[in-house]
Amino acid sequence: MMELLRRLSYLWNRRRLEREMAEEMAYHRELLSADRRTHFGDDLRLREDAREVWGWTWLDRARQDLTYGARVLRHAPGFTLTAMLVLALGIGVPLTAFRGVFADLQGDAAPDPDSLVRLTRRAPGSHMTNLTYAELAFYTAHAQSFRNVIGVTEGHEAVFSESAAGAAPASNPESISVAFATANYFPEFGVAPALGRVLTPDDERPDAEPAAVIVESFWQRRLGGDPAVIGRSIYINGKRLVVVGVLPRSSRSGGDVWVPLVRQPYVVEGSTLLTGSHAALELYGRLRPGVSPQASQHETRALAASLRERWPERILTDEYLEARPIYAFDTNSEEFKIALTAAALVLLLLVAACANLGTLVLARGVTREREIRVRMALGASRLRIVRQLFTESLLLALLSGLAALLLSTAVMKAIQLLLDGTGSVAPEWRAIAATFGAALLSALVFGLPPAFRLTSLVPRAGRARPIFLGAQVAASCLLLVVASLLVNSRQRLGAADPGFEYRQLVWVSPGLKAHGYGGPAAQAYFDLLRARSAAWPDVKATSLVQLAPWSNLHLGANWMGRQFDGNEVDPDFLDTMGMRLVRGRNFRPGEGGVAIVSEATADAVWPNEDPLGKPLPWSTQAQTVIGVVRNASTTLVGNLEPREFYLPRSPSEAPDAALLVRVSGSPHDVVRRLREAARDLDPRLQPDVQVVTDAYDREVARASVALAVIGILGTVATLLSVIGLAGLAGYTVAQRTREIGLRIALGARARHVVGAILAPMSRPIVIGFIGGALGGSAVARVLRSGIPTMSGINVYDPLPYVLALVLFAGVAGLSILAPGRRAMRINPVRALRHE
Repeated sequence: MMELLRRLSYLWNRRRLEREMAEEMAYHRELLSADRRTHFGDDLRLREDAREVWGWTWLDRARQDLTYGARVLRHAPGFTLTAMLVLALGIGVPLTAFRGVFADLQGDAAPDPDSLVRLTRRAPGSHMTNLTYAELAFYTAHAQSFRNVIGVTEGHEAVFSESAAGAAPASNPESISVAFATANYFPEFGVAPALGRVLTPDDERPDAEPAAVIVESFWQRRLGGDPAVIGRSIYINGKRLVVVGVLPRSSRSGGDVWVPLVRQPYVVEGSTLLTGSHAALELYGRLRPGVSPQASQHETRALAASLRERWPERILTDEYLEARPIYAFDTNSEEFKIALTAAALVLLLLVAACANLGTLVLARGVTREREIRVRMALGASRLRIVRQLFTESLLLALLSGLAALLLSTAVMKAIQLLLDGTGSVAPEWRAIAATFGAALLSALVFGLPPAFRLTSLVPRAGRARPIFLGAQVAASCLLLVVASLLVNSRQRLGAADPGFEYRQLVWVSPGLKAHGYGGPAAQAYFDLLRARSAAWPDVKATSLVQLAPWSNLHLGANWMGRQFDGNEVDPDFLDTMGMRLVRGRNFRPGEGGVAIVSEATADAVWPNEDPLGKPLPWSTQAQTVIGVVRNASTTLVGNLEPREFYLPRSPSEAPDAALLVRVSGSPHDVVRRLREAARDLDPRLQPDVQVVTDAYDREVARASVALAVIGILGTVATLLSVIGLAGLAGYTVAQRTREIGLRIALGARARHVVGAILAPMSRPIVIGFIGGALGGSAVARVLRSGIPTMSGINVYDPLPYVLALVLFAGVAGLSILAPGRRAMRINPVRALRHE
C-alpha cells in the first residue's frame, strides 16, 4: 500500500521532482573536480534509472509511442487515409448490420429477458402449436412457475374512422391492423408510452370504458399528431374506443392500435376468440426467480394432464408448454442457419479489410526498413520496435473505429429518414463496445504479424504476405460467387413457369370463423358470394379452397423425410387455377376419399409406377389417387420441385376457406368490388382480399433484397481487394527494385518484368479463389434451403463461377497495372544504387 501511495505521489508531483532531480545532479557534478566529471555518467541514463525506481515508466513509454505514432501517421496522409477508409468500411458495414438487427430484436428493452419465455404447445406426434384463451386463463390461475402469463394476438384487420357508424363522416375510413393483448404485456416487454399511458388491469374490467393505445406512426398519419389525443374517441369497426396512450415507433408493435384482449369480441362482433377451441393466441410467461424453463415444462406437463380430464378432445396425451427465452435461437432451424450465414458474410468484410491492411502495412514497411535497422543498430530491442509499430497500428485502428461509428450512424439516420422513422440513432454502449472491440481485434490481426516480419533480423519472404493475400481473395471471391449465383437464380425465378396462370387471380378470405360462423352458415355465405362474383362480366371462374395460393399458409405431410404440401379444393379448382390434368380425372361434387397429386409427388412416392388407384401413404383415411396434374408451385413461389397433393374440400371446413376468382382483365380492378360484396353480405366482416401477383412480387422483392445486400458486400470486398492487391504489388516492386533494375539492364522484356511481380502472387490468388468458390457454394446451399425463392440456385452451374473469376481477374489486373508500369520504368542506375 505504501509503495502504491509513493508512486501516486510521484505521478502527482512529477514535474517538481524531475526539476529537483536535474538541479541535484547538476549540483553534484559541480562538486566534482574537472578531471572526474567525465566519470559522473550520462545524465539521461541516470534520469531514466531514477524514473524506474519511482515507477510509471510504462506510462511515459506509452505516451512516447502514441506521440511518435501520431507524428508518423500525420506525415503519411495518403497511407493513413487509405488505411482508415479500408478499415472504416470493414468495421462500419458489419456494425450497421449489428445495430439494425439488435434494434429489431430488442425493440423496447424487455427487463430481464432471460426469464421472459415464449410458450409453445408441444405433444408427441403433433404439429399443433396454437393455444386458446381458455388455456391462457387456466395456466394463469394454476401455473406456479410463472409470475405472469401473457396473451397476445396481432395482425387483425379492422376499419378505422373518427366518427360512429351513421354519423357525418369526419374522414375517410381506413383499413388498419389491430392487436389485442393482456394488460401485463406492456410492462413485461418493457413497452413505455411516448404519451399518456399503456393498458392496465383496470382497462380489463367489464365496467371499464373501452380503452386503446395507438402507435406513433398511426397517430401522426390519421390524427395529425394531435398532442391532446389522450381521451379522444376513435372508432374501430364502428365501436367507440378511448385513446389512453401513444406508443413510440421504436416499440415492439404488431398493429396500429392496441386493445385489451378481453375487448376483442366487442371490437370484432361475433368473434369466438375467447370461447372457441380453435382460436390461436401467442403466449408468453415470466418465470419466477430460480425457476428454469425446463422446470416450468415439467409443471405444465402435469397441469395439461389434469386439464385433459376436462377437455379430452382438446388436450393431447403428454402435452406440455415448451418455454424458450424470447431472444433464444433454435440452432436447428433454417432461420438460424440463414442468420448465421448472413453474419458470416458481413464479417467477411472485416476479414478482407484486415488482410488488405496487412498488405498495406507490409508495403509501407519496406520504405521504413532503413529506419528500423538504424534504430536496432542504436540499441533498440526488437520487442521495443514491435511495440512501437503495433502502437501505430492500434492508433490507426482506433481512428478507423471512430470513422466507422460515424459512418454507421450516418447510414442509420439515412435509413430512418427513408422509412420516415423517428427516435435517436446515437450509438449505445453495445455498439461502441463492439466497434472498438473490432478495432482492437483488427489491430492485432493486421498490426502484429507485419511488425514481427519487418523487425526480423534475417530477411526472408515470410508467410504473412501470402496469408493476407489469400484471405482477401477468398473473401472477395466468395461474395462474388454468391452474388453471381443469386443473379442467376433471380433470372431463373423471373422466367420460371409456376405451373398455373397466376396473373389474373385474386382471392378473398372473409375470416368467417372469427365471427362465429359454423360449417353450414359459412357454406351458405360463400355460395352467395360466389354467385354474386360469378355474375360479373369480367369473372371467368371461381373456386372455393382451403388455402389460397402463395398465402404463406401450409397444410402438409412429412413422409420418408420429405415434405409434401397439400390443399383442400373443390372440383372447379383446376379450371380456375389454369392447371392441366395429365392423367386420370378431376374431383366430382360431393366426392370423398380421393386425391390428386402433382407429377413431382408421383415421382417421389411411386417412382416408375402408375400412381392411379394407389392410396396416399401418409394418410390415415385411405385417400386414393384418381389424377395427376402437371407440376404447379401453389404453396411456395419458385419451388422447382413442388411435391403437392389436393383433397376434396369438406363443407365443415368452410369457416376457414377462401374464394379464388379468375378474371379476364386486371385483378386489381375487382379488389374493391370483391371486398364490398363480401361486406354487403355481413357488415361485421373485414375481408382480406389479395391479388396473387402481389404475393409473387413480394417474394421476388425479397430475393432482390438478398441479391442487393450480397451485391453491396461483394462490391465493397472487391474495392478492398483492389486496394490490397495494389499495395501488395507495390510492396513487391519496392522489395525487388534491385532485381528489376538488373533484369532491365540485362535486356529483360516488359512481360518478363511484370511476370516477376505476378509470380509470387499467383499461388495465393489461385488458392484464395478456390477457397472462395467452395465457400460460395456452401453459402448458396444454405440460402437455397432457407429462402423458397432461392430454391432454383444451381451450385453446379459453371457460369456464375466463370463470371466471378473473369470479374476478379479483371480487378486484379487493374490493381497491379500501376505498380507494373512503375516497374517497367525503373532506371537501372538508380535501381543498382537502391538499398
